[in-house]
Amino acid sequence: MEPHSEDTPFYDAQADEEDAQWVGREHPGATDAVLACPGCFTQICMVCQHHTRFAGQYRARSVVHCEVRDQELYTFGKRGLLEPLASSTARRAEDVFRLVVCSACNTKVGVIDSDNYYHLFHVLDDSQSLL
Repeated sequence: MEPHSEDTPFYDAQADEEDAQWVGREHPGATDAVLACPGCFTQICMVCQHHTRFAGQYRARSVVHCEVRDQELYTFGKRGLLEPLASSTARRAEDVFRLVVCSACNTKVGVIDSDNYYHLFHVLDDSQSLL
């Protein structure tokens, strides 16, 4: 039996095309990258935009395989770094971000803002080599 013949029960010559069609239906629009969790390599975003100033950061309207932690709030500190926020009343609502984690392994992958935009910065994109 050849490794990639139609007789192989685990080989499907149409799988890539069918997967591409599914992504096109479920996640329409152009994307700058496909993002994965750095902890377990689960895909978490299929349509996103690169951040205009910061390499390795992305913005998206939707994610998959992620959970939003409504009780873990953050804000940007003086040097632009995310800092834990003790109380949501301490800042204006638009300055408060909720934590986003991978639902498969609980790795922190980003935050979501008050306009429901995901800001993903602890992720692997499809152009990064694992070696």
